[in-house]
This record gives sequence, C-alpha cells and structure tokens, in this order.
Amino acid sequence: MEQMERTKVLTSEIAGLLSDVRETISLSRKLLQDAPRDLPAKDPVKLVIPEIGFFTWFVAGNLFHGDSLFAALHGTTVEDLAAGVAVEDLICGMGEHDQPRVAEGFYQAIKTGERCCLEYMTYPDGIPRNVILTGCCLRNDQGLASFFCGIVVEKKAAIVFGSSEPFQAFCDAALSLAQERGNLLAARYLKSALHTTALSSN
Repeated sequence: MEQMERTKVLTSEIAGLLSDVRETISLSRKLLQDAPRDLPAKDPVKLVIPEIGFFTWFVAGNLFHGDSLFAALHGTTVEDLAAGVAVEDLICGMGEHDQPRVAEGFYQAIKTGERCCLEYMTYPDGIPRNVILTGCCLRNDQGLASFFCGIVVEKKAAIVFGSSEPFQAFCDAALSLAQERGNLLAARYLKSALHTTALSSN
C-alpha cells in the first residue's frame, strides 16, 4: 500500500513537470515569430524561457509603475517608474509605426475591460527591442477603470533544447526541472525513460 502511494506521488510529480514543459513550449511558439504552427516530427523542440517584467498603470492618475525589466525595455529608469511615467511618454519611446496601434490597443482595453496583447519596438540606447505586452484593465466598485496591470517580455531568438525526438525532448526538459527542484526520485525515473528511448532508437 505504501509503495502504491509513493508511485501515485511520483506519477503526479512527473505529470506536473511535463505540464510545465508543455506550457513553456506553448508560450515559446507564441513568442517566436518564425515558429511553425505544427512542428515537423524531426525538427527540434524550440523553447524560449523569457524574463518577465511587470507593470501597473494607474489609469485615473495616468502613471505607469514597473520593475527593472520594464524600465530597461522602455528606455526609462526604475526611479522614474517609482514616481510614475505618463503613458504618452512611454508611447513616444516606441517605434513610430507602432505608436497609433498601441495607443488604440490601450484605449480599447480600458473601454472594454478585455485582455489585450500588443507587440511593438522600442529603442533604448539605440538598441532595437521587440516587446510583447499583455494585460487588462481592472475596475473599481463603481465600474470605473482603475488599474491596468500586466507583463512584458522581450521577443528573442529560440533556444534549441533537446533532440529531434519529441518524447526525448520533453523528458530532457522535465529532467532539468526535476533536478533544479530537487525531485531526485522523479529525476531517476526520467533518466531511466531517456535511457530506454536511446536504446529503442538504436
């Protein structure tokens, strides 16, 4: 009975690890401009592990606050964001062709309350950065727009992770997570699965 419970826990751990890997692969496909919708069986699995920046826009006061990554991507400083930066100032730092679309996206998001996802270029220190912003506008108890909260990530090139065999790539990624999180038993079983895969492919 004790062995059965241990097996259930292990199965749950591995399922959780693989779920995290699937979510990462799903996110990476959205972030990669040239990623195919359906990866051919022999192609490597492409993963992008983006660093995430956080922001809050106090709509009534028209002040953006954000963390260091948000500051770096928008050519401002953490000190300025702590005091608050106007949305107009942020938009002025974006690509000229992106500015009207981003302004309209913000307007619609505030008006409808629906989540929005915007992609635009910024040029902090003259270096082009491809930014993806996603967020939504929250309302107070009177139904008025209050805070617009969200995240930003930089769209970067893919990191090729794993091999051309999809199952092996998933197990490789899950094994890395298991080792990072100290799930030694899960790591041992995943190593065994990888060993079996390697034998069967020879």
